[in-house]
Amino acid sequence: MTILSLNKLLNHDLKSLDGKLKKRSQTEVEMINLMSDHIISSGGKRLRPTILLLSAHCVNIENNLDPLNSVIIDSAVVVEFIHAATLLHDDVVDMSHIRHNIDTANTIWGNKGAVLVGDFLYSRAFEIIVEINSKLVYEILAQTTNIIAQGEVIQLMNIGNIDINEKLYEDIIYSKTAILFEASMKIGSILNKGTDDETDSLSLFGLNFGNAYQMRNDYLDYFGTSESTGKNIIEDLVEGKATLPIIHAMQNSSEVDEKIIRNAFKKSDQGAEEQIIKILKKCKSHIYMDTMIEEQTENAINALDRIENSKYKDELKELAIYCMKRTS
Repeated sequence: MTILSLNKLLNHDLKSLDGKLKKRSQTEVEMINLMSDHIISSGGKRLRPTILLLSAHCVNIENNLDPLNSVIIDSAVVVEFIHAATLLHDDVVDMSHIRHNIDTANTIWGNKGAVLVGDFLYSRAFEIIVEINSKLVYEILAQTTNIIAQGEVIQLMNIGNIDINEKLYEDIIYSKTAILFEASMKIGSILNKGTDDETDSLSLFGLNFGNAYQMRNDYLDYFGTSESTGKNIIEDLVEGKATLPIIHAMQNSSEVDEKIIRNAFKKSDQGAEEQIIKILKKCKSHIYMDTMIEEQTENAINALDRIENSKYKDELKELAIYCMKRTS
């Protein structure tokens, strides 16, 4: 699978999505327009709205619409706005300067503007939810955004804590990342009248896919390249975030290497990049990460067993495999 083939399959839906994203993010306030356009058009993959659309196409096959109806497209706009808002807020909290190889909004316009425009995108998202007028969708997204916020706070509370365990790491990535993928799949199914069984299966795909996606991000932070990822290598370490590569290495390194990792973590030492990666590879943390990502991806694909076969189901499987090995 390539992103190109996915875009071809969902061509009409994605064109509608793109038009609505631009239209619904526009106001009479020029700064909001500039910053919204910057974050929405900054080279992101739009995976959350994309899997929502695929989920909708995977159910109610006999009555399926191509393109999908406007309510489903609106819901895809909502999840992308929520995601964009969290990125704006994250970049302020993390003091990030680069995302997808371009300057972050807070770098260009300042932290205050980034926070306020993030708030705007959140509130615009919930305006659209009211228009969708589905109690279930409202409940799902209200709970989802609340858990995302909790996940951000838990991560903030553990900045500088290198001794977090794997369970806490899993809780954080679920709250920060996987839950919005899970919600996107659930909403796509619900709005296209999927059965409870179909909705449960697609939601489970989203959860496991989201876990794998975030684990791959954390893998690439140490074992990717800045050219492909659009961010500095070992950025999580510099920001004081203990992710799975570091957690695994701390449990499997020698006393000497553990002290080196702790010292680099404490000093936020970007210059220790080569030494840290060498230790991680010695501990086979990259192999452990690959195994965990493959396991989550396999769980996601297996969750689709109860979904009727279609080109959209095939594309979900291919997307999961593609993301498992992606380099950016």
